[in-house]
Amino acid sequence: MSITACGGGASSSTQSSSATAAKPEFVAMVPNAVRQAGKLRVGTDPTYPPFESIDTDGKTIVGLDADLAKAIGGLLDLDVEFVPTGFDALIPSLAANKVDMAMSSIGDTKAREETVDFATYYWNGSLLLVAKGNPKALTAEQTCGGRIGVIRGSLQQTTFLPAQEESCKAAGKPAPTADVYQTAPQAQLALQSNRIDGVLTDAPPVADAAKKNPAKFESVGPLLKNPNPGGVALPKESKLTSAVNAAINELISNGTYQSILDKWNLGDIKIDKSEINGARS
Repeated sequence: MSITACGGGASSSTQSSSATAAKPEFVAMVPNAVRQAGKLRVGTDPTYPPFESIDTDGKTIVGLDADLAKAIGGLLDLDVEFVPTGFDALIPSLAANKVDMAMSSIGDTKAREETVDFATYYWNGSLLLVAKGNPKALTAEQTCGGRIGVIRGSLQQTTFLPAQEESCKAAGKPAPTADVYQTAPQAQLALQSNRIDGVLTDAPPVADAAKKNPAKFESVGPLLKNPNPGGVALPKESKLTSAVNAAINELISNGTYQSILDKWNLGDIKIDKSEINGARS
């Protein structure tokens, strides 16, 4: 199985183990067009470790999503081609047939299910990244008066921060101001240069940034639990959704999924079973 990052010219090969070797019953579920192409084009925003990022060679995409995509591809007897894509362009790229599926810490919601389908594979929540010492004394659930960085198209931009705006106003406090960035590194740079007071994103990337830069950043809770799981996004009513869902459940059953989570220290986000369109709200 070969793995390629489009645009970066990077490729690498992995030897399929028995746990991720092609299974005829799953291969038969793959749509003809994808099977004939022989590859899965996976849209991802490689600026979001530990879900996905560019390795030290400057080319290879690594992370939880990269490893899981490779394992899914193995079971479906497909090569995997990563297509670097801005987060807010991931779902439109599915409709435009630029990718076959998208994996980039994408939360499954009822609103998103109107245009795409999901095969779920994790639970998540949000934390706040602040400057060392937390000079504004903010918390993940109390950002009143703060200038907060969010990623364009994220649930933090569309749902979590707007909810805090309402609660701050109800308490007679100034609402937080959202500064919208294309990538997490851009938001972190703004925080480092004191242009914003915090970055509200998924918990794993916040923890990762604080761990890698302890002299600059710290993570602040409490964890804002997402009521919905996250998953692989796929074109609406594509037969590929059932194939990917079946592959994820096989990886859960044979222990590969847990091994991948453990490799990236993400055991806390595991699910027991992948669902198709598992949004609660």
